[in-house]
Amino acid sequence: MPESPFLEVKNVYYSYPQSEYNALENINFSVNAGDYIALLGLNGSGKSTLARILVGLLEVDSGNIVTAFDTLAGIVFQQPKEQIVSGVVSRDTAFGPRNLSLTEAEIELRTMECLSVVSLADRASSRTYELSLGQTQKLAFSGILALFPDFLILDEVTAMLDPASRKDLLQVIDKWNIRGHTIIHVTHSKEEALRAKRIIVLDKGHIVFDSTKADFIASEYYKSIFKTFPIPQKSLKKSEEETLCVRNLAFSYLERKVFSSMSFSLKKGTLTAIMGASGCGKSTLFECIAGLKIANQGSVYANSRPVLALQESEVALFEPYAADDVAFGPKNRGVQGELLIESVQNAMNICDLPYKDFADRKTFSLSGGEKRRLSLAGIVALDADILIFDEPTSGLDPYCTHSIMCMLRKLADSGKTVLFSTHKKEEVLYADECLKWEELSANADETPLLKETALPQQNPSSQAKLLLNLQKISASVTAPPKIPPSFISKLPASIKILLFLLLFIATLASYPFWLCSIMFFCSFIYALLAHYPLKRTLKAYKTLFPWLLLFAIIQFCFYHTSSDYKDAIFVWKWLVITKVKIMNICKLFIRAPAVITLLGAFIFTTEERQVLDGTASLLKPLAMLKVPVRYFVLIIGIMFRFIPLLLDELSCIIKTQIVRGGLSEAKGLKKIKIILPLFVPLVLQTFRKAEQLSQALTARYFK
Repeated sequence: MPESPFLEVKNVYYSYPQSEYNALENINFSVNAGDYIALLGLNGSGKSTLARILVGLLEVDSGNIVTAFDTLAGIVFQQPKEQIVSGVVSRDTAFGPRNLSLTEAEIELRTMECLSVVSLADRASSRTYELSLGQTQKLAFSGILALFPDFLILDEVTAMLDPASRKDLLQVIDKWNIRGHTIIHVTHSKEEALRAKRIIVLDKGHIVFDSTKADFIASEYYKSIFKTFPIPQKSLKKSEEETLCVRNLAFSYLERKVFSSMSFSLKKGTLTAIMGASGCGKSTLFECIAGLKIANQGSVYANSRPVLALQESEVALFEPYAADDVAFGPKNRGVQGELLIESVQNAMNICDLPYKDFADRKTFSLSGGEKRRLSLAGIVALDADILIFDEPTSGLDPYCTHSIMCMLRKLADSGKTVLFSTHKKEEVLYADECLKWEELSANADETPLLKETALPQQNPSSQAKLLLNLQKISASVTAPPKIPPSFISKLPASIKILLFLLLFIATLASYPFWLCSIMFFCSFIYALLAHYPLKRTLKAYKTLFPWLLLFAIIQFCFYHTSSDYKDAIFVWKWLVITKVKIMNICKLFIRAPAVITLLGAFIFTTEERQVLDGTASLLKPLAMLKVPVRYFVLIIGIMFRFIPLLLDELSCIIKTQIVRGGLSEAKGLKKIKIILPLFVPLVLQTFRKAEQLSQALTARYFK
């Protein structure tokens, strides 16, 4: 008797909401236990959609997915940040095993084993926002591997890794398959595809090939998907004019050094690659050069402010239509009329997004590859002299990669100074020079042999401090890596949440002044029992105080009742001061530090998992009555993790806004007008992040 399929996909159709086209059409195939399948296709062919459908994260419009009984499936998302559910590295990897009701010893063993597999054991106590995207990709893999899934789906799991890390991860995948586990690997890499035993090719939502590796190599699909493209000829005339000079640049996160004494210079009309291991600090270096981060020491000299295309393309898109988004930057720089249209057309065409075809396309309906090219077009349209691209081809198919590299080459040949980071040796062939991080670091302690430069010094952006403050706030709303032992931290999760809610609600609801004072005192007793450092409250209150003062002034000036004029102590035009108002303002200034202290102490003693477990325990009586409390618990979990996520998202949006001229030195009403565009992309990303986080929790078997 032939073995029954491990998984069967029957006549599956799927289309995204408000889309006129099917993302997948009439998909049929089966998977046997122990299969190793490579899922190939150009960007936008439907690979990621199919991957999410296979693990139940998306519901099909029609058709069926049939899996073997009691199968544990795991998926690693294409965008690794979408998969992180905890604020600390070790807690994130442990999240999935905890949902499988394993013992603490087994959870700890799996956590350290999987972090060691991806070379993150030394970062176990680090906050997740401190990781590079490559390290975040490793963490996402670690979190799913810790589930020990029978069926593992990998969506571009090596796209952001350096060659050594990539090799190590592929060996882990091979060993996992040898043990009998089933693997589907979505990839654009020829080497990775040929490690599989079977190849499936998607094209515009249809399966166009499904056979063995040998049959694939002999087919036309092999030649078309992994076509070798000619390297464009480099310009023979090289300018000696220096446009960028980096001298003794150093940067650290608190006590962790990222890099020190980095020095190099670039000349006009050159294309320079920089290569280094995942997490070595390339992205941080780029942000320092572009003025988005404040270096600890050193200087950047340039003939004009360098502009940076961030590695994350989604956060660089602000407008609903493609052409409007590309025009965003030039408009902020004062470009108008025919010149603006010409600038947008040239940028879109050079990024292989023909203006006539893509100008009126909705931004968020584009495929991942198209969004990345659109984000690059928005940077190209700025027409800056110095352009920096952080992993511009990450996650792109070979054709799109070649297209982007040709674009960088054209920009350099037109006289621009172009710097980009990459992990792919084949991309270095397009460049005039390659800076190797290891060599730059090895010479870091030596005095750089650079000539004196006549270039002006470029200071960090005036908004760089805002970005630094956002990072500090993000840290303050996440439990520390190691929660200090205290009376509060040792309480059961449900008791801890109940105690916090009682104090929090009582503080907000207290009306008499004497009761407000008692709750103020109780909040500080709670903080002392939690061993919470009260200086954090003082810092937060110091930041909040001007806003409370503004609220008080507004209330005195504009909020009046008919009785106010009878009981007024002082009246002058709009300003009316009464005993009741003074008492209300006093209570506000007492409640605020009490609320801040309670929130801070609760977060300080409670990790994400405890919030979920405690809420579920409190709602257990409702669950016994068949009330679907899981959804409420899920919402609580999303809310608890959401603030750090949104702060990180806001930080990325602000970075791109700074680069594209969306934030300036304007003040007052002009400043408000400039800041307003931030809210549109942030609201859009809020809905996206909520859905992504929900899927991430589901993928980790949260129940």
